[in-house]
Amino acid sequence: MKSKEYIKKLCAAAGPTGFERPVSRTAEELIAPFADEVHVDTLANLVAVRRSGLKNAKKLLLAAHLDEVGLVVTGHEDGFLCVGQIGGLDPRVLPDRDLTVMTDPPRLGVVSVQPPHVLKAEDMSKALKLSDIRVDVGLTQEQAVREVPIGTPITYRMEGFDLLNGRYVSKTLDDRACFAILIRTAELLKDALEHGMELPWDVYFVGSTGEERSEGGAAAAAFNSEADVCIAVDVTQASSPDAGGEKLAHVVTELGGGPVLKVGPNITKYVGNRLAELADRNGIPRQRIAAPGRTGTDAWAMHIVRGGVASGIVELPLRYMHSPAECLDFADVEYCAQLLAAYALDPGKEALEC
Repeated sequence: MKSKEYIKKLCAAAGPTGFERPVSRTAEELIAPFADEVHVDTLANLVAVRRSGLKNAKKLLLAAHLDEVGLVVTGHEDGFLCVGQIGGLDPRVLPDRDLTVMTDPPRLGVVSVQPPHVLKAEDMSKALKLSDIRVDVGLTQEQAVREVPIGTPITYRMEGFDLLNGRYVSKTLDDRACFAILIRTAELLKDALEHGMELPWDVYFVGSTGEERSEGGAAAAAFNSEADVCIAVDVTQASSPDAGGEKLAHVVTELGGGPVLKVGPNITKYVGNRLAELADRNGIPRQRIAAPGRTGTDAWAMHIVRGGVASGIVELPLRYMHSPAECLDFADVEYCAQLLAAYALDPGKEALEC
């Protein structure tokens, strides 16, 4: 089983921030064949460990978050569901969208929308406010109140599909595709060890929770593991016809261009430099952007755990982030896994002596 299969299984699971445990169980099943230990912790983080066998070994933690943006039921109106958002969901893409309502068992829903020929001219160019969004699950008011209680989470419903030239579209590639990268990394390490290579430290693979709201899961995992180096694996904005412009051109990356390595105060210099050096040495294409402030990744929270943790970021270029139809290039998925495996096997003197 390779990256596409991992991604399909992970993205099929519903798990917005605060409701990730079903995704954690899927992640546990997928990574278990490549780890020595696997468990789901109190915050629903999935934690898998590949042991080096060394006494008092240093620890590398690789984290990709499992939660997704979504909605939550806030009330009922004539059988329709009123909703609020979980994480940075974009209300512009919601009208007429089909959804999964996470009741037990889950049920389907659709965002109600008026057809264009009954709208007033001034309303045609307006995006619906979240407060005006209603979800239709086909119930009466009495049924909706009883069967879909306030607090029920809702996620996008979308089956992934291939585009040409190795491109793939699905919901929740942010950040399930990056946990698939961690599974592939664990697979590459297992192969390397079976061919006589040695692991210089214990490697923790974390499917973190809460990133879309607080980045809390990764911080807890970094604290509990007492990691010496933490690397967040997340997505970043890739080019599209409406991306960039003069103000944002410096943070837009290219699909197929390889891992994106950020430079800034959230990235420990010897970690970032080593990743770049290993990419060049191994013929892995890479991209570079500056991150002068908050990176918006798990690395931001992990960097200041305990007395401080050396941190890095490896990012996957992604189009249409936080929409129901995100787009990646499978070449980048493999490049990221190869780079992380290379770093795990050969992190350099400074990381092992920190």
